[in-house]
Amino acid sequence: MCGIVGLSLRDSDCDPAVLTRMRDLVTHRGPDDAGNYILGGVGLGHRRLSIIDLGGGHQPMATPDGRLTIVYNGEIYNYRELRAELEREGVEFRTNSDTEVILHLHAHLGASAAVRLNGIFAYAIWDRDARRLLLVRDRAGIKPLYYVATDAGVAFGSEIKSLFASGLIRPSLAAENVPEYLLFRQVAGVENLFRGVVSLAPGHMLEISAGRAAEPRAFWTVGDSPAPFRGSFGDAVDVLDGTLRDAIGRQLMSDVPLGTFCSGGIDSSLVTAIASQLAGGQINTFSVGFEESAYDEGAYARLAADACRTTHHELRVSEERFAELLPKLIWHHDLPLNFANSVHIYSVSELARRHVTVVLTGEGADELFGGYPRYSLPRIAGLLGIAPRTLRSAFAGFLSRAPDHRARKLAAMLNRPMEETLLFNSTGIAPEAVGSLMCNLLPPNSTAVRRRLAAAAIERHGDPYGAVAELDFQTYLVSILNRQDKMSMATSLEARVPFLDNEVIDFARSLPQDYKQTLRHRKRVLKAVALRYLPREIVERRKSGFGVPLPEWFRGQGPMARVLQDVAASDGLRSLVEPGRLSGLVAEHRAGKKDHAELLWGLVNLGLWRQTFAV
Repeated sequence: MCGIVGLSLRDSDCDPAVLTRMRDLVTHRGPDDAGNYILGGVGLGHRRLSIIDLGGGHQPMATPDGRLTIVYNGEIYNYRELRAELEREGVEFRTNSDTEVILHLHAHLGASAAVRLNGIFAYAIWDRDARRLLLVRDRAGIKPLYYVATDAGVAFGSEIKSLFASGLIRPSLAAENVPEYLLFRQVAGVENLFRGVVSLAPGHMLEISAGRAAEPRAFWTVGDSPAPFRGSFGDAVDVLDGTLRDAIGRQLMSDVPLGTFCSGGIDSSLVTAIASQLAGGQINTFSVGFEESAYDEGAYARLAADACRTTHHELRVSEERFAELLPKLIWHHDLPLNFANSVHIYSVSELARRHVTVVLTGEGADELFGGYPRYSLPRIAGLLGIAPRTLRSAFAGFLSRAPDHRARKLAAMLNRPMEETLLFNSTGIAPEAVGSLMCNLLPPNSTAVRRRLAAAAIERHGDPYGAVAELDFQTYLVSILNRQDKMSMATSLEARVPFLDNEVIDFARSLPQDYKQTLRHRKRVLKAVALRYLPREIVERRKSGFGVPLPEWFRGQGPMARVLQDVAASDGLRSLVEPGRLSGLVAEHRAGKKDHAELLWGLVNLGLWRQTFAV
């Protein structure tokens, strides 16, 4: 995997020192090689982590005639098939890299080449003759790509910090996006907490000419529905088995050591099991846990590793180490950490990098195959919504006092319209809590992007299951993938996601909903495949997520409690929220009256992020 940066300036030439400064801020993404290309106001920079064709993949790379030049971050899993097609057309290759395949494919097909690519990618191609720069990002948004457009020109990069090194923009807080961040741990769509910084949307491309950016356009969207699958459930199990094996087989390509993250959950364990069979030899697996036994799932990871006969490595992260890493990882993430387990993803990546350069992971399976229990809640709320109001209110009151957080979430949904049940499905924080903390109700436009996406998903699917999964694919999954990319690349480790292979995505979206999830069963078809490879104890275990003992840490006297105390008293946080309500929130949590750990996590990260980037 790699890091890319670039400039397209309107009225000045690209300064080599500026471009190199932008490039070398992401050295962690590519410690093996570096290069620049400059022509007038256009500059492209690249940092390389060598995975394929170790000696022949230097970038920036140009076509033999010099017309097209590329900087590229990612892997194209069908590049051998594409190369064979191009060779039949008479194209001669100078390297064995997938980078050169992208170049020649664009030379033959133009921008429509992106549709042919199956992989994880973010790249920029400069067309010298047309004087046009094209930015492209993969379907699911697995690889990040940011840009900023100003009167002086456009800067882009794999990480936001490089944009600030361009001199075109300074860090500035988009305060209007803070409520959405606190509520959902991310900002949906192309914006974020930095004003003026734009994320190129997944499945989109952007043309830049003479320092001016056009409107991005999609080459793939979730609305591009595949033909419905017409076979039986048993047929679907067989097809998914073969499709996953093909995807994992493609993603095992590497000229460097490779392993898997194996947490003991069904998704990563299934990837590990199939990869172990296909690799033809013992592979390395990696897991991370906690010193707090109630949160540690190391036993399941070891069970999966034993079943797959891997060489297993594991570590524990202490509260002290967790607190120590936070500021560093916020810098790597560019934004507040949306998930507390980001620290553990970084730590297990650091462990893995001592042994391998590439890992396969299990991200994406829950969104595609109905793995989250909360996906059933909108449907249950809809069924209960036909009950008389008095009965519904009484039932909501009973559920609101239940110990299970899902029951409490269902209680909050019972009196909301369907659009809002979908909208707030992915958060455990009450909108009223954020509104109170921000000294007012949530601004009407604070969830505007999510509301548009939710409305479109409802119109397209009708069924709550399909709608909430589609909304998650465009919001929640994007944040998960961003976490995985930033935390693994901070250690110069490439992470691949077989469940988000083009063919797996298309097959999952072709399936009838009840093949994936019903009120009683989740990931039906995926679990049926997994039972062919894994012990029943792993396949049928209760889904637990990747919890972090934040509630206990924030109530205690240890390092994280001190971090909370310091950040809660900081000017950067108290200038955004009502200080008295913030103090009350902390006191209420520490007294054990309510669990505010999720909201406090967002606040701690927001405060530390403002300190890290002086924003």
